[in-house]
Amino acid sequence: MTSRTRLAAAAAAAVTVLAPLGVVGTRGRYAADAPDPLPTHWDLHGRVDDVMATSTLFAGTLAVSALAALLGGVVLVRSRRRPADRLLAASAAWLAWLAAAVFVMPVLAARGAEAAYDVPLTLGWFALVPGLPLLAAAAVWFLLPEASRPAAEVATASSSLVLDAGERVTWVGQSTSGRLVVAAGVLLLAAVLVVFTAWPLAAVLAAMALVLFWIHVITVRVDDRAVTVAWGPARWPRLSVPVEQIETAREEWIEPLRWGGWGYRASARGTAAITRRGAGLVLERAGRSPLAVTVDRPQEAVDLVHALKERRARPVG
Repeated sequence: MTSRTRLAAAAAAAVTVLAPLGVVGTRGRYAADAPDPLPTHWDLHGRVDDVMATSTLFAGTLAVSALAALLGGVVLVRSRRRPADRLLAASAAWLAWLAAAVFVMPVLAARGAEAAYDVPLTLGWFALVPGLPLLAAAAVWFLLPEASRPAAEVATASSSLVLDAGERVTWVGQSTSGRLVVAAGVLLLAAVLVVFTAWPLAAVLAAMALVLFWIHVITVRVDDRAVTVAWGPARWPRLSVPVEQIETAREEWIEPLRWGGWGYRASARGTAAITRRGAGLVLERAGRSPLAVTVDRPQEAVDLVHALKERRARPVG
């Protein structure tokens, strides 16, 4: 790691660590000027409709913010400048600052008020809760440029498999991403944190957590009829490419950002189903754009696809 990279990582860590420090500083400097309990939720007319004891809100937000900052620090220390590390560090900063904003906003908004129910919600204070986390996440993201690595294709040898007529063969492989599971857990924790103060935001965060968890695993099945790509633990939804529509198959190193990102993506290069960075299977389809999918041991799938096509091309009898 170069000195410039270390400096960028230190700056990103500082951005994240400032969140729990902000919670502590706000409690020590301004909490005495605000009523106890603090307002924690407003209705559509800007009137307070829920409150929470200052100590309870402080302890909960500090715990989440500190844990998120610790997670971000671990990612930065162990980072290999991969896109997933960059995303996870930015997500940790976002959660740390979201928790901090949930405490800082009501304290600052309620300064000088006699009671929590006397504190109206203004647009400026309302924008603070989503605004601070987004700014912090963007700062970490841009402070941590990923390592450049040219796309590399792995040469594919001719298939060594010879299939007899009527012989049925099936190959199944998977790719999983622990980082997507961690990101889903982070979002779910954030949803629990804000459910009592901003339940619509909590619902959105919970839905995002479910999506990330669902796409963390992809299953690829190759059989006599098609190559099928399936998402999630239940292997649904599915995308099938009939063998007769496959012109060729190859193993390739998959860079998520070169194919549009993680999940199911469409880009100028083609369509992709991606859980991670690494080896994957690329299918060239007749009359359509290529399909790329991350999967372990892709060369085995390539060999079987070629063997199936060779059997179809052999004259009958």
